[in-house]
Amino acid sequence: MALAGRITPDLRAIHVPDELRDLKGWLVWKFVQRQGEPKPRKVPHYITGERRQGKAGSEADRRYLTDFEHAREVAVRKGYDGVGLALMPEFGLVALDFDDCFDVTTKKLHPEVADIVANTYAEVSPSGAGVRAFFRCESSAFSNKKSHKREGYDFGFEVFSTRGFVTFTGNVLPEVELLGNDNTISQVAPEVQQLYEQRFKRQLEAAKAGSGTPVGLTLAQIKNCLEYISPDCSYDEWLQVGMIVHLETSASDDGLDIWDEWSSRGNSYPGREELDYKWRSFGHGNGDVMTGASLVRMANDGGAKISLHGPASLDEFEDLTARQEAASKRFQVYRYAEVKTWPEPDWIIKGVLPRAELAVLYGESGSGKSFVALDMVSAIARGVDWRGNKTKPGRVVYVAAEGQRGFKKRMVAYVQENKLEDLPVEIITDCPNLLQGDDAKDIAAAIGKADVVVLDTFAQVTPGANENASEDMGKALTHCKGIHRATGAVVMLVHHAGKDLARGARGWSGLKAAADAEFEVLKVQEKLGMLRVSKQKDGDAGLQWGFQLEVVNVGVDDDLEPITSCVVQDAVVSVNKSRKPLGPVEQIVSDVIQEMAEVQLSGIEKEAVIKEAVGRMEKPTGDDSRRSRVKRALNKMLKDDECPYFEEDDGTLSVG
Repeated sequence: MALAGRITPDLRAIHVPDELRDLKGWLVWKFVQRQGEPKPRKVPHYITGERRQGKAGSEADRRYLTDFEHAREVAVRKGYDGVGLALMPEFGLVALDFDDCFDVTTKKLHPEVADIVANTYAEVSPSGAGVRAFFRCESSAFSNKKSHKREGYDFGFEVFSTRGFVTFTGNVLPEVELLGNDNTISQVAPEVQQLYEQRFKRQLEAAKAGSGTPVGLTLAQIKNCLEYISPDCSYDEWLQVGMIVHLETSASDDGLDIWDEWSSRGNSYPGREELDYKWRSFGHGNGDVMTGASLVRMANDGGAKISLHGPASLDEFEDLTARQEAASKRFQVYRYAEVKTWPEPDWIIKGVLPRAELAVLYGESGSGKSFVALDMVSAIARGVDWRGNKTKPGRVVYVAAEGQRGFKKRMVAYVQENKLEDLPVEIITDCPNLLQGDDAKDIAAAIGKADVVVLDTFAQVTPGANENASEDMGKALTHCKGIHRATGAVVMLVHHAGKDLARGARGWSGLKAAADAEFEVLKVQEKLGMLRVSKQKDGDAGLQWGFQLEVVNVGVDDDLEPITSCVVQDAVVSVNKSRKPLGPVEQIVSDVIQEMAEVQLSGIEKEAVIKEAVGRMEKPTGDDSRRSRVKRALNKMLKDDECPYFEEDDGTLSVG
């Protein structure tokens, strides 16, 4: 829907190279901010005002694409944020998008990017930190692919060839204008091919590799792999997933159902009819085919730890004599007399914090979770009892990634209130990015051996991550376990609660499954709270302690005003949190949305939610009213001010 009552006359100043002006691929776009996403999306629209939808490049899609002049005029009159070009195979173009390649401090462009784009039309991207360049090339020379700076590269690099949509600013790069190339679309440079092959080497090799022989993945194994692969991947990767599932399931309907269910979670889901058409086209080519080995590799890149071993045949179990010696070393069999001598679980705080890999401490904003975390680990660092529970003295390193100045005040308040001269808690104030392997290894190397490492907060050390996506969260948790392996410490994540408090910590449900211990900090009243053990693998969950945050003066500022912080003190607290229970149908709907939100925070189709929820309800013997009951339940939930789900203007759902 076009923006009303707004014009954008500055767009009249945009000019494009002559070679691009008359292409029937232009449209308009506007910024759309989604709840829970760090930056707005650039959403393409036809000049008719309708959002671009359906299959890109189809007859219906092309019908509403226009030339540059018409798109610019509509953008000016109807208040869109800009114009853009939809790439088509017959254009013979490739658009390159370089992200985070401009240093705002030095005002310099990355030299590798500068060398590539200087001799063709290139412009500054809408963010001001990137560059987009256009080249002429054969349509088969490149396929749409994307790499991120967070993967360890100097800059992000995305390729748009026969598909996709790119915004157009007309803000010509100074280097290009200086050389007089602002009206030039050059033949693709060799450096582009080199960068393309370097960045996407693994994908390109995988596409050429497979023999076309299935490796024997079961349906359950395929589903497990897909949990770690985003359905919002590139078109080529999406198609490769379909081909692999087609091969591994012998083109069965079950395989199509799996591919369809996974695809439906993505923002670009083309519909079952389109998937069925693609499915029937697989297996008729003459080239090599990717196999399940590639699917496992893609899943492991997303944070999975899947070992590629297909199911053994029944004949293989007939004679296992040759395997007995090696197998008995790997899988030792114990008798009770041996089991009863095993040591008890090792605790850092007895019965509370185990000596394990991962602990999560979460709470809503203002609950005092960071104060509680400091109180717990300070007792460990000092070797004193915590809330009547024995502790084993240990080295504590606290990564204060959020609010470093406030953390200083908390430490001063703790030392002052406990009448100490020193507090042996060591801190790191620089913020690592746990989505990057190098950062995780560097922080582990800097810490060395320790007993507890606190990361406060988890959101701060995973910047830009989709907290509901298994791909991002799985990668971060893998790196947390790597920190544990290198340091020997239990890694404690200080995290935020979700809007639906009954569902626990914010984001991906797999976080709780990965934790050895989980603690919830409840805000009961101002400065009054409760700490509750919400999960304990080797102990008792449900333990709880009341506390109050006592205000402490820790100094005065330049205006002689008091500087204050808080310390945690024991208190008798009665928890009576109001958590409105859901009805049985509402609970089913909520479960479906939460599961879909593990893959995408927004763009969740209501019809997909309704269909899945209906399928989970018992079919009645008489009139089937399941669909109407689900729709009523969903609409009722969306009208509730406390509901964590929102309906967008386009009718899709977002999770806040």
